[in-house]
Parts: sequence; structure tokens; C-alpha cells
Amino acid sequence: MDTTIKLELQFATEEGKSRTLSVNQPAMDLDQATVEAAMEAIAAQGIFEHEGVQLYNQVKGARYVTRTVDNVFETEDA
Repeated sequence: MDTTIKLELQFATEEGKSRTLSVNQPAMDLDQATVEAAMEAIAAQGIFEHEGVQLYNQVKGARYVTRTVDNVFETEDA
């Protein structure tokens, strides 16, 4: 069994569309104030854009996502 955990930072673009920034192997003891402050700093920098549209413009939320994979089998030459 293989389990991975990501922290997903959810933003809205300037156009109101949803965008997610994923962090692999995050600290598991982060509180709302810490995560929200970091996300506000990302949004305030305005450094992520595509075709003139800010991609991480407004903070929407954050969540830990856990993914577990149970292999049934795997061939040796794969």
C-alpha cells in the first residue's frame, strides 16, 4: 500500500475560475492562519499569470488530500 498526502491551496483567478496549487509532502500541523497568510502572500505577489490573467488572484480555501494505492499485481518488466 502506498499513501501520499498533498496540501491543495485553492484560489480563484482574475476571471473567477478555480485554480489549485498542490504542495507535496506538506507539514501536517499547519493551522488556518498560517496557510491563509501564505496564500495571501502568493496572491499579493501577482507573479503567476497566463495571457495577462492572474492565476492565483483570490484565496478560496485549503485542504489536505490523502491518496492510497493498493496494487493488485505488477509485472516485473513494467
